[in-house]
Amino acid sequence: MRLGIVHNVDVEAASTQMATGHLCIACAIDVAVATLDVGVAKMFVTKLVKEENVEALKSGRKTWEDLAVSVSATSGC
Repeated sequence: MRLGIVHNVDVEAASTQMATGHLCIACAIDVAVATLDVGVAKMFVTKLVKEENVEALKSGRKTWEDLAVSVSATSGC
């Protein structure tokens, strides 16, 4: 599977949204892709972009910890 990401994050708008308590899904994806192992980033981003997860995060039904990805799940990749 290939994942394409259009990197178009407005840094000022993102920092303003984060300061006011709004979620910054694009920032989370950007950080995951930049810092995580490819397999782990793929699993995290796949979980994150599901509409039901985004809505659950926004409403408070889920937390960022609920979207955690186990590194052991990628062993052998």
